[in-house]
Amino acid sequence: MPEGPDYYDSMSALYANETEGINFTKEWYRHRARYKSLKGYVDANKIFIIAPHGGSIESGTTELALATAGFVKNFNGATDTSNTYDYFIFNGTNPSGENGKLHVTSSHYNDVDANVIVKNSVISLAFHGCTDLQPDESTGKGYKACLIGGLDEELKEILEVQLMTAGFNAYITTQDMLDGSLPNNIVNKNKRKQGIQVELTTSLRKSFFTKNNRKGRRNSTTTDFWVFVNVIRACLEDYGIQFV
Repeated sequence: MPEGPDYYDSMSALYANETEGINFTKEWYRHRARYKSLKGYVDANKIFIIAPHGGSIESGTTELALATAGFVKNFNGATDTSNTYDYFIFNGTNPSGENGKLHVTSSHYNDVDANVIVKNSVISLAFHGCTDLQPDESTGKGYKACLIGGLDEELKEILEVQLMTAGFNAYITTQDMLDGSLPNNIVNKNKRKQGIQVELTTSLRKSFFTKNNRKGRRNSTTTDFWVFVNVIRACLEDYGIQFV
């Protein structure tokens, strides 16, 4: 996340002043509802993935969100399973050095589409990026670090164990600004009012690509990228069984 206060205090303020297709792009997918006999229409997907600061705002989070959601067309790898989830991604597309102003904090994230999708989900996970120096070393060091926050306490513990077992510097954080603990954080607005916020430091995100730019990332993902994505997907799938 960029240091300092946000330039815009909401997504609606950003949309009123920036131009889609020039300053930013949005992409989202919501699975169609399906009919279940005697119960009407129900949502076909319970898992939601979001990268609220994708593109060149918090680089690498767009690709992580797409792959975790199972949409891997034009990637140089694939997920272990073919399951797909709902997702929302906001991409900053300004020239280098001019995307920080497009960062709107997650507790002020009033994008209509993103809010509709998350409120119809049961499990939600957000990818964010921070610098190596932003994590407080009292909870963990920032080199190639994955900070796990949000209000879903059980899933946080599952993710921490599984990511650590896979060899990642992953830990649950309680650090202000990085722990995703505010109830009005968009990731915590699912049906259970508890989601997961994953903050990845710059060095970890860079290690996932051999060409770390907008055009090059999808075709240059590393083995670690797919290990990371597939661990998270497995955790989400296993955790979601109880909500069938």
